[in-house]
Amino acid sequence: MIQLPLSTSQRIIARVTDGIYREPWAAFRELCANAYDADAQRVVIETGSPEFDQIIVRDDGAGMNPETLAYVVQNIGGSSKRTSAGAVFHTAQEADPDLSPGGRPLIGKIGIGLFAVAQLTQHFQIITKAKGERVRTWATVVLSTHNESRLKETAPDAEFEAGRVSISSEEVPECEKDSHGTTIVLHELRPEIRRLLQSVNLWQAQAELGPTGEPIVTPPKYHIGCLTDQKRKLEGLKANLPWHDNDSPLARFQGLVRAASESERGAKRSPSLEQLDEYLRSIWKLSLALPLQYINRHPFDLEGGSGVLFLDVPQGNRRPEAIELKSGQSVRSKLGLVSGQADIIGSFDVLFDGVLLRRPIELSMQLANDSRVGQPVMMVGADEAPFPEAALGRAGGRLRFEAYLYWNSKISPKDIQGSLIRVREASGTLYDQRFLDYQVSEQNRLRQITAEIYVLEGLDGAINIDRESFNYSHPHYIYIQKWLHRALRLLVNRLKLLASEDLGREREEGRAKTQQAILGSAYSIWAARRGEEADPPLRTSTSFVELPTSVSEASIVWDRQPKKEDVPLATALSVVLEAYGVLSELRAVDRAALINDIIQVMRAHGSK
Repeated sequence: MIQLPLSTSQRIIARVTDGIYREPWAAFRELCANAYDADAQRVVIETGSPEFDQIIVRDDGAGMNPETLAYVVQNIGGSSKRTSAGAVFHTAQEADPDLSPGGRPLIGKIGIGLFAVAQLTQHFQIITKAKGERVRTWATVVLSTHNESRLKETAPDAEFEAGRVSISSEEVPECEKDSHGTTIVLHELRPEIRRLLQSVNLWQAQAELGPTGEPIVTPPKYHIGCLTDQKRKLEGLKANLPWHDNDSPLARFQGLVRAASESERGAKRSPSLEQLDEYLRSIWKLSLALPLQYINRHPFDLEGGSGVLFLDVPQGNRRPEAIELKSGQSVRSKLGLVSGQADIIGSFDVLFDGVLLRRPIELSMQLANDSRVGQPVMMVGADEAPFPEAALGRAGGRLRFEAYLYWNSKISPKDIQGSLIRVREASGTLYDQRFLDYQVSEQNRLRQITAEIYVLEGLDGAINIDRESFNYSHPHYIYIQKWLHRALRLLVNRLKLLASEDLGREREEGRAKTQQAILGSAYSIWAARRGEEADPPLRTSTSFVELPTSVSEASIVWDRQPKKEDVPLATALSVVLEAYGVLSELRAVDRAALINDIIQVMRAHGSK
């Protein structure tokens, strides 16, 4: 028997440097995540829009000394984070490698985030300095495109070269000794990335007309403009941004969120990111993924008296119960939730071309449209997977998370319909409108629900290398999936119950109004026949004791099975007939029979 260690082929690493992310915003996400892990409080991204000749990403994080930088660029996929090496290279705490030196839960783990830039360019520079160091270090990286056809010409044991890097340092003045941070300069962006950020394909498509003479693709309402391109027959177009030039960075982002959520008057389609060009969509998606503050406040900071019905996620077969909150009391304080607490470093802001990013999620306290469910509903819960201690290894470790499911009569924009999983406050995925493959057909209700799941511990092992998808067979993913599906079922059932109760109240109110109208008509006839001065029967639809004898006997003596709704009708008929003096001439049994027979005829006519 031969036992050998498993190793990773250099071909895999070479393929990673060709880019594993699908869209440019994902590369920005990884660079911002690296800055977050380096305890940065501010990241500034300058794209050079709309030309995109060069992109600069600058942060005020801890920076790297020459040894750390050399380790990073030479060890793709060998991150020092969450390992004992983290303390050596100052990327993690010695006492807890899962935390940054400043105490933040680390987002990165594998060590390929830096090479997210391979999605954007093959030529970039890293300029970095650690606090207290007397040198600033440069690394110039030129990546190689992996060529599978060269395998036939390469020796079997030859290593694949992902690219070349040159590192140099310079001494800084004494006054800059305490400065720190990292700047990444992306040169010569890939042509296809530039065209994507410029929305070239979108502008080309909207220039083509269909059979009816209308553009095949509706142009976005908000955009950075279109550059003149004679080769592609594109005419220059002035930008139409969802903010004004003199707006503050935060006001600009607020304008972007309003633009994504607004509806044209009379529009049949729900508002969505289709109203934005690719550049603006990238800003929106990036803001959704990062560990940022919410545009207004964290969902867990919603308070009692806000107009929202809060429900718990019960254990076992118990129905969800209302979470009673005092006015001004948050659901966070009531349930002891920890997600979204203040950043231990102080803050984390990202400024993207002068736009201050926030999470673009704002849960309304009022219904968007009229609904039988009389108010927005939020179901809130927390859970810890009950994996036995002996099975933690097979399960992938511990799993703890908190979550909310929010319902409103309309979720806008439609891009936040569905569920979003955040691991350590960051997300690589967009909203999953299928709620982790929920199989129950509840299309209308599901379009009215948005949910976020905050994973406090675990699920890292289920994240695929691109951080944009999950291993669906991982025990942590399966547990969260089952939890979410159960919570959805409970929420939808509660919504149906609330709607049914409202419908019942409406029908009862309608029935009461109808009964009052019937009796009112009968009283009018009584007054017309007997005179205004004549004592009318008692005005009530439920008690006949004080009615004239001829009326009361006719309305309470039944020889057939009565219906509840027939009682007011019988009373009204009795009043009208007695107004004409009909009932007084009949025996009591005949009075009841007459009323019964009239009602039977009316039933038969109504059933046709």
